[in-house]
Amino acid sequence: MILVLAGTKESREIIKRLQEINQPLIASVVSDYGYQLLAESGIEVIQEKLTSEKMERLVKEKDITKIVDTTHPFAQEVSLTAIEVAQSLEIDYLRFEREGLEFADNESVIRVDSYEEAAKKAKNFNRILLTIGSRRLHYFVEELENWQERLVARVLPNWKFIKEANDLGFTPKNLIAMQGPFTKELNQRLLKDYQIDVLVTKASGKVGGLNTKLEAALELGVKVILIERPAIDYPKVVRDIESLIVETEG
Repeated sequence: MILVLAGTKESREIIKRLQEINQPLIASVVSDYGYQLLAESGIEVIQEKLTSEKMERLVKEKDITKIVDTTHPFAQEVSLTAIEVAQSLEIDYLRFEREGLEFADNESVIRVDSYEEAAKKAKNFNRILLTIGSRRLHYFVEELENWQERLVARVLPNWKFIKEANDLGFTPKNLIAMQGPFTKELNQRLLKDYQIDVLVTKASGKVGGLNTKLEAALELGVKVILIERPAIDYPKVVRDIESLIVETEG
């Protein structure tokens, strides 16, 4: 039995491929959004934040022999928990993660290691578009003066994410609720319409829409603050789905 740590669009694709080769599997997600992505997959999906103890218990109860980690690159806590559990119970751990993008080497891209650092860099700009989700918006609200006139946040159109932004003080004039994929042209339209001079985003990769965000911003001369992925020493990493399928058959 394979435990797939899911929650991304790529998770759904990977689960579908594993089903095609009749691999027995179970999926774990944390958010409602992650659960909705897998709602029609036909497999058992557990929606819960798994501590080390809970994950160990799940592995033993379901006779898990391999953990496949397809979580978001910034879901650091769950990845570290899975690595720890796999090592403790002596089962296989496999991380799926795409290669980064070369755009990050552009001089107009300001690379930072944390949300706190990103917020401090953003202080130097007037109009800021945040495409980092809803959970980390507070760093920018706390750091920037007159933030209601300077910050624009783009979040998924899910009531929980919108409520998180509303609770911080975001109103319709500085809150965009949309779901991608976003084309370069749509990103540029938003950057122009909201008169943005810096875009803040995470190094989430092509599937997370990083490529079209970077292309849109850099073509318009808009600076980008890029929050780097957490540095995690994964025991084993694969970069494409077919390689992952081969590894799970071993």
